[in-house]
Amino acid sequence: MSVLTTQQLRELFLSFFEERGHLVRPSAPLVLHDDPTSFFTSAGMQPYMAAFRGEEEPPAPRVVSIQKCTRTGDIEGVGYQNRYHTFFEMLGNFSFGDYFKKGGIEFAWEFVSDVLELPLEQLWFTVFTEDDEAEEVWHKHIGIPMERLRRIGREDNWWPKVRWEGPCGPCSEIFYDLGEERGCPGGCDVACDKCERYLELWNLVFQMYTEAEDGTLTPLPQPGIDTGMGLERLAMVMQNKPFTAETDELFHILSSGLQQINQFRDQPYTYGQDEATDVGLRVIADHLRATAFLMADGVVPSNEGPGYVLRRLIRRAYRFGQRAGAEGPFLHQALPAVAKAMGGAYLELTTNIDYQQKVVQAEEERFTTTLAQGIDLFEEIAEKLQKAGESVIPGTEVFRLHDTHGLTIDIVRDLANEKGMTVDEAGFEQAMQEQRQRSRPERVGLEVAVRFLPHSEFEGYENLTLHKANAIALYDERGGHVTSLQTGEEGAIILDRTTPFYAERGGQIGDTGAIQGPSGRFRVDDTVPAANSILHLGTVTDGEINQGEKVVAQVDEERRKAIQRHHTAAHLLQAALRRFLGDHVRQSGSLVAPDHLRFDFTHHEAVAANILEKVEDQINAWIMDDLPVACSEQPLEQAKAEGIIALFGEKYEDVVRVVRVGGVSAELCGGTHCTRSGEIGSLRITSESSIAAGIRRIEAVAGWAALQRARKLEAALIEAAQQLSTTPEEVPARMAARISELKKQVRQARHIPTATGTTWAQHGKQFGPVCLLCNIVPGVDEERLRDHADRLISERDNGIVCIAGTQDDGAILIIKLGKVAVNQGYHAGDLIKVVAPLAGGGGGGGPSFARGGGKASQLDEAFAGLRRHLEELASQEDSGQ
Repeated sequence: MSVLTTQQLRELFLSFFEERGHLVRPSAPLVLHDDPTSFFTSAGMQPYMAAFRGEEEPPAPRVVSIQKCTRTGDIEGVGYQNRYHTFFEMLGNFSFGDYFKKGGIEFAWEFVSDVLELPLEQLWFTVFTEDDEAEEVWHKHIGIPMERLRRIGREDNWWPKVRWEGPCGPCSEIFYDLGEERGCPGGCDVACDKCERYLELWNLVFQMYTEAEDGTLTPLPQPGIDTGMGLERLAMVMQNKPFTAETDELFHILSSGLQQINQFRDQPYTYGQDEATDVGLRVIADHLRATAFLMADGVVPSNEGPGYVLRRLIRRAYRFGQRAGAEGPFLHQALPAVAKAMGGAYLELTTNIDYQQKVVQAEEERFTTTLAQGIDLFEEIAEKLQKAGESVIPGTEVFRLHDTHGLTIDIVRDLANEKGMTVDEAGFEQAMQEQRQRSRPERVGLEVAVRFLPHSEFEGYENLTLHKANAIALYDERGGHVTSLQTGEEGAIILDRTTPFYAERGGQIGDTGAIQGPSGRFRVDDTVPAANSILHLGTVTDGEINQGEKVVAQVDEERRKAIQRHHTAAHLLQAALRRFLGDHVRQSGSLVAPDHLRFDFTHHEAVAANILEKVEDQINAWIMDDLPVACSEQPLEQAKAEGIIALFGEKYEDVVRVVRVGGVSAELCGGTHCTRSGEIGSLRITSESSIAAGIRRIEAVAGWAALQRARKLEAALIEAAQQLSTTPEEVPARMAARISELKKQVRQARHIPTATGTTWAQHGKQFGPVCLLCNIVPGVDEERLRDHADRLISERDNGIVCIAGTQDDGAILIIKLGKVAVNQGYHAGDLIKVVAPLAGGGGGGGPSFARGGGKASQLDEAFAGLRRHLEELASQEDSGQ
């Protein structure tokens, strides 16, 4: 088993699968901007979920990639255990309906045994409990002894462990035995999670199903392979290191952080002298690397979303640095070490470093001012608790440390662990939620104020005007009780006992309208519930409104009708979805507004376009049938017995309101509705998407909103036709022709050498049996660079192409060899090792293709070095050496 650098492992993995027919794909973005369920890409297969589900075409039947990933679920283990990281690289090969279990296992075994040369006596293999096929492949086909095979249940050999809407299936894992000395004292077996003996190296997932919340498995259109191997873990094994943080690239980052910390110390520290300090240095290395990659994806520290994760990482790393001896900001000085260690593989790390350093420094300085006070407060809290015999930091105290001194939950958890204490995380989350509620002081204040007022009843199902109502209470915009509201003042009015205004609930938004008094007019902008009362929120537009006056309450009739159309349409939507998808469809959220509706429902996969069309057709058929809409009250138990649909998790009174639309829909609902389905007019579905695991969302428009949308789209189509000088009916054909022409132009644009005069005849140089062509192409991404190299080498079988794409002072190097050049004994991987170091970087690859990186300013010197090397080889051949 050879010692291999992290970069060599990247190149070996990609070249191994590329040579076996896999398309090499670049990493997808680390930060997700359109996924409501996750901030980051956290697995190698995440970019291909739609392809596995059959919703879109995969880029190729076989794909290989190294995916940038971020996870914070294991943050407590970072630095303490030998294998966890917040940022990591996932090596993965994927099959979309091509090879399956046998092929996936064969590739994995060939790579670990023949390429990496890992000894069988240190390898263990697991399969899912019921997966006879995978076990047979390992044992009978590969030849793995049964004593090195284990069957393990869903908790470890099914991916993912929790049910979700994405692809899933059984796993087969390869473990590396790090030795008995790292195991449990009494001995343990594979997949033990109580020690560090067995390292999960490679997970082979056999993607076969999607899984509903109730556990129902639906086969994928075609099975596939999704594998994941952590690059850091593999490097730890191949470099024989006890921690992933001690592998070459990470240790360079760790050493840089330590160098900056030592500037504050009287006696420089050397890694390995003290375990507690070493833990902190490993945390710093991990968090620095994650910081660099997050910022390269455009994230900046903030109090929400990905920005808050970044802030947590910076502050936690800073606190560990302070514990190791740093007396001021130091992380920003160490940040460039990430680009130096990994910039050859990830060019994006080499740009905007100065800006990123300034941002990190500002975050460090901001935290410095509060950290000492926060730690002093923590010590005071912990001391009092320990004297009282308590070992749990209350959630309210954790929140105080967080809210006043900026100590994130991670830091408080670390401080508590050091004292043998734990944190009440549930209590902390509750305090955070209460703070969010306090961000709406008007509503909170009003709810307290109206608690003892008479119960307000809604009586606006049929009558939209209430005469001789009494304004029994007025509140200003801050929630304070007042006796009058003047022109221009915002506030809230409560009417005695009844109101025709519907208060926001059950997904239906509140009514608007007006409240007219003897000497003024109040415009109602929203209606909301508060305790047992109904608040009419708005502004006095004329005169004044006084407490105790008799007023007239008038709901905006046209807006109410528009809301009713969308609400009744939402009921028909659920009925149609259940008809075409199944009875598992249940509403999990909704919004009913005058201009659109949003309906969230339980379903385990995307709804196919043809099914959406059937759903839409069915709803419009029911609308045209002009079905009666009947609302009645009946006992809750009777409604349940009749199978009437209720909202999951909703609490109902003993007597409930049932809304029936013809014989096609019956739901418990307190909202307002049309009297017949024909009043809806029409419905168009505008989008269908995923919002969480097992939850889909449909948005739609009905009535006038549907007509307005149709007109808007028609106007856009007519404008497009005018721009294309054709008729609306011919726009698709004309657009297809235009796109085809643009694609042709793009292909031509990628032939950069032709445009710049770089050809074999003019710029190729002969060295013995081969011809070398070097070229620099500014501002070109790696995919175009590869296309460029492929085109050039297709013109010369004995050619050696060495091209560089540059961005600022960074460069990507590509070397491609023709068949004749390879047959003559030339090796792209050997040549990149000549060129890349001269360019200030590194690289590697296989016989016909190699990739590397370096600095743009050193490319001329690197190309010259390659020419000298080829000249020497040619001279040796001429002399017969």
